Amino acid sequence: MITLPPERVGPYVRALSAAIRALAPGEEHVPMSRALGHLGALDPAHGGALLDPPELAGATGMPSYAWLERARSEAELARADPREGPSEVQLARIQELDPALAGRMRDRRELHRYLRGAELLATTQLGGAVRWYGPTESNVGIAYDRIAPDGRWVRIRVDLVVRGGVTEAMRVDRTGRLQIDDSVRHLFTRHFAVALPALRIQLEQATDSQVVRLARATVGPFWFPGVPLPAGVPEGLGQGLLLHASTDVIDRALPESRALYPLEPLDAGEGAFVDPDAWPVFRERRFAAGGRALPAITAWADTLGTRLHVVPIQAGGGGRRL
Repeated sequence: MITLPPERVGPYVRALSAAIRALAPGEEHVPMSRALGHLGALDPAHGGALLDPPELAGATGMPSYAWLERARSEAELARADPREGPSEVQLARIQELDPALAGRMRDRRELHRYLRGAELLATTQLGGAVRWYGPTESNVGIAYDRIAPDGRWVRIRVDLVVRGGVTEAMRVDRTGRLQIDDSVRHLFTRHFAVALPALRIQLEQATDSQVVRLARATVGPFWFPGVPLPAGVPEGLGQGLLLHASTDVIDRALPESRALYPLEPLDAGEGAFVDPDAWPVFRERRFAAGGRALPAITAWADTLGTRLHVVPIQAGGGGRRL
């Protein structure tokens, strides 16, 4: 675990926000609006030190689960109580008696103002929709979002064919909405990180349906000075700012397997599991880089004989040194 000193909290949050804006992740990833909204809640500009301690997952440099969850707890309080909070006149009176208390009350008022209009990341969330419905089978889409134990933000999307529109795990109701049993949520929670071919088999068995496409997209890690790098990675990648965004897809309709912007040793594959059906695989890894990390990752790619999708983190948008 990494605990940020007070003077680095604001620059960290704004740097990560700028990196996310630079990458502009699409629907495969967790919603960008929620990611930016959650990071805004962590910014001391909105709540001072109210959500302290500002802790990061040591292995990935991403905000810790506990830090993110404190923002979610405050959001629930803010929406449950629509009152504006103490006025400046009231705070001035409290300031005379207890300056520290007045400061905390002002921070909570400002944070709650922000949270009432913000969307936040879900700790875990499962949703689905019917793409088309037929008398013998239906096509449905499911999205599962979660904050991983190592701090990365994960979304799994799956397209399935449900025979007859009804199984014990899923059904299409009379209004055309997809109803998903909690057992499916538990399955994702337990197995979200396993190899995609293995997850596909588990999903088909648990839902009594046929998976057509399965994707897992991850935001993180976020490297900057002080975050330990994995073995085999040049030190220069940790001397600036570097946010990873990866996507892995298995889809029987793909013409062939393809790794777009591969980079060893970061793309280690799907582990030892062998897909008995040998579905084609698509992999992509993109980066937002700033400071010394920008030329460092480009140079590393040249050394390995590969090309990368790297976008710069704009100066003035959090790209300065943390």
